[in-house]
Amino acid sequence: MSTSSTEHPLVALARSTAIASHDRCGHVRSDGQRYWTHPQRVVATLAEHGQPAEVLAAAWLHDVAEDCPTDAAGARALLAGFVVEFGPQVAALVTEVTNYFGPAATMEEKQARLREHARTMSDGAKWIKLADRWDNISGMVGWPAEKRTRYALATKLLLEALKPWPSGSEQLAGKIATKAAEHHAGDDVVRQVVR
Repeated sequence: MSTSSTEHPLVALARSTAIASHDRCGHVRSDGQRYWTHPQRVVATLAEHGQPAEVLAAAWLHDVAEDCPTDAAGARALLAGFVVEFGPQVAALVTEVTNYFGPAATMEEKQARLREHARTMSDGAKWIKLADRWDNISGMVGWPAEKRTRYALATKLLLEALKPWPSGSEQLAGKIATKAAEHHAGDDVVRQVVR
């Protein structure tokens, strides 16, 4: 990790906000870890790729508005507060990668909407989404085989929707495609995505 970017005051504030928010919500990962370990790994991936403090701060916050409020109005209010607390650039990035669907949305509904939105994302948001997907698809611990297969297919389709990938992200996108192929074989989508 780049020390200068991860220790930036904006990143430190986002880290403490994300940890407190996810702990307050009682979130845990499928492997039993506290939920904020996920954005921590996303930030580490982004720092390894030299992303700036604003992207790292947004990565810490990327699931807060989506997962912590109980409704869409709460998510919107939280995002509005991020403008004041973290500035318009960080808030805009978090907004780009936030999709509030409510508890009734299926994985397929969420993924279809994400793909639609991915086509218009900024490069900073695409970086966050790629690092997020890398962590998610690398850590499908405890997921039933059928869910892993569905998520792998959704990942292949998301990679296509995120094109053109941000400059320098091709290796990360290739790793994601390879991991998706391990869980969803039998078609040529991966070979087409990594071209």
